Amino acid sequence: MLVKVRLFAMLRETAGTGSLELALQDGATVQDALDAVGREQGIEELIVRMPVVAAVNREYVPEEQVLSEGDELALIPPVSGGESGPDLAEFRTGEGYEQFMELVGNHVPRPPAYAKLLGARPLHAEPGHVRFEFMASEQFLNPAGVVQGGFLAVMLDETMGPAALSELGPGFMVPTLELKVNFLRPARTGRLVADARVVHRGKSVVFLESSLSDDEGSLVATATATARIVSLQKPAER
Repeated sequence: MLVKVRLFAMLRETAGTGSLELALQDGATVQDALDAVGREQGIEELIVRMPVVAAVNREYVPEEQVLSEGDELALIPPVSGGESGPDLAEFRTGEGYEQFMELVGNHVPRPPAYAKLLGARPLHAEPGHVRFEFMASEQFLNPAGVVQGGFLAVMLDETMGPAALSELGPGFMVPTLELKVNFLRPARTGRLVADARVVHRGKSVVFLESSLSDDEGSLVATATATARIVSLQKPAER
């Protein structure tokens, strides 16, 4: 049977291709496909030393999942190389993780430790537009019993950064120069969704906006930000 395989980030760069067709025996599993791709593309060592997430027809699956004729298998490495911590394992379970990885891949820093505390997961990503999910726990509550505003500000800021990176592509970082937050209503524990967009991109700065809503769709807070565009590429030697 034939299976279409899509490679992302470091796997795509090392193999020199983003997609290929793989001939497998009937009843082959995702693990069988991983082994075959590693052999045929010369990336066995890379696959072995990093945790690779597999998605079949855009649904995340375990390695023992059986494949069928015509399936699309996406192989997605972690956001950056190295071992996978629990924060990354949770981060990559978002529905939009594949799109996020395709845009920024392993060129962005490893998700910070507080990503796990925030319950951060990418839901959607396209150039200049990113949507993230967060889970507000009781740890976030202030004495009044609502989510402390600083956590809401972090959620908004943490979504605008990836939105800028999705517009710029690999090789950049975007430190925040100014952040303004408007708190519209109290936020309770539970799921919160932040939607961020690039408003305008200049040569050295990028202007961003973001909104945060609760699980019922009610707007909780909005934010605008200005971030500096910093290239990570070393200048050419003269």
